[in-house]
Amino acid sequence: MKTKLTFIFFWLTVIVRAQDYPYNIEYRDFVRYDLNKIEFYKDSSAYINLYQKFDDLIFRGEGQINVVHFGGSHVQAGALPGRFSERLQTMHPGLVGSRGFVFPYNLTRTNVPRNYYIRHTGTWTSCRNVEYKKKCTLGVSGLSTTTTSTASSLNIYLRPDSYLPYTFNRVRVLHDVSASSFRLNIQNVENEIIEVNTEQGYTLYQLKSEANFLEITFSKTDSLQNQFTLYGISLETDQPGITYHGIGVNGSTIPAFLRCDLLENQLKALRPDWIIMTLGTNDAYSKKFNPEYYYTNYDSLITRIKTILPNVPILLTVPNDSYLYKRYVNQNTQLVSEQIKKLSAKHNLASWDFYNIMGGLNSVTLWHKDGLTANDKLHFSKAGYFLQADLLFNAFLKSYDNYTENYREGELSQIEYVIKFPDLTNLNQP
Repeated sequence: MKTKLTFIFFWLTVIVRAQDYPYNIEYRDFVRYDLNKIEFYKDSSAYINLYQKFDDLIFRGEGQINVVHFGGSHVQAGALPGRFSERLQTMHPGLVGSRGFVFPYNLTRTNVPRNYYIRHTGTWTSCRNVEYKKKCTLGVSGLSTTTTSTASSLNIYLRPDSYLPYTFNRVRVLHDVSASSFRLNIQNVENEIIEVNTEQGYTLYQLKSEANFLEITFSKTDSLQNQFTLYGISLETDQPGITYHGIGVNGSTIPAFLRCDLLENQLKALRPDWIIMTLGTNDAYSKKFNPEYYYTNYDSLITRIKTILPNVPILLTVPNDSYLYKRYVNQNTQLVSEQIKKLSAKHNLASWDFYNIMGGLNSVTLWHKDGLTANDKLHFSKAGYFLQADLLFNAFLKSYDNYTENYREGELSQIEYVIKFPDLTNLNQP
């Protein structure tokens, strides 16, 4: 009973301090709010450990939670992971961690998430996992960029007008750590190297103070050194909180991530407590979509991840309803949804069926009429991504609430498969 009273007090505190009640999201009559839940197909024991870590943060102010979110353009654009991370980090005071993963996307001539920007000097050669004709080594980000000049540099700025005012005092650089690599120098603040991990491929720097700006330069300290290859940078903090690593590559398919040879080792470097995978939009963007091929590829990717991180909970999200080539209703997404549920059952994962939550086949036209998608009826507007993130956050809250009301009280050995949620269907209906 004491725990339950503590939890009630926690939510009352949230309601008083927050501008909106956590469950409160914009109402649209075409959204299936009744379907909005995280589904477990066997058991949810892996999520119990995750929710206990949320307890440690919320009730004791202790620990850190690292979320790694893989995807394509929906993730790279930043609005979806940015909004979802904001909802997680502000649902209770003291949960704001650090910005997490960043990459100089401008060097690959693609868009950069809005809450940071990167300037560079020198000549860089880049590679993306969707560029199959290029022979390059890739890691967890699905991206790499290489310079052969010590005159090159990178400047990273966290925007003060971003979703949250992030700072960092640790910098984890994922890069080629072989003998041919230039020495990496952090210029803007006094710092020291605290770890060089050759297995997981990173150098970790501890800064003397919190910062929101980073300048990276290079130097040659050995005759063997002739280049520097970057796979990504994680901006971190020593403070308790949630760090959200959004890792997306425009146009990326599951086979594109399968060709990332360093994915496993570098994923371990990010120390994930929760992995979210939003993959399938680009796989299903074809008139010749093969569900069995999709299943086989996704099964291989999941197996690779679970082999190295067997106890980390994974959430598979079903892609949104969309149009093919701006003209045809895409019926492949229903097939993707079916394959994801099969994979969830096989690997004991959780899934979130956004396709049916948004309304199912051809529901994207209703989202488009309300200004929630781009004209291609494939991508979303900022408001659309925010609504998607809010729905995912609500689904997370429902699952976490079920844990607090049942497992934490000792009434269950796991979170129930059949989840008994409050009826929120008409919560915000006019």
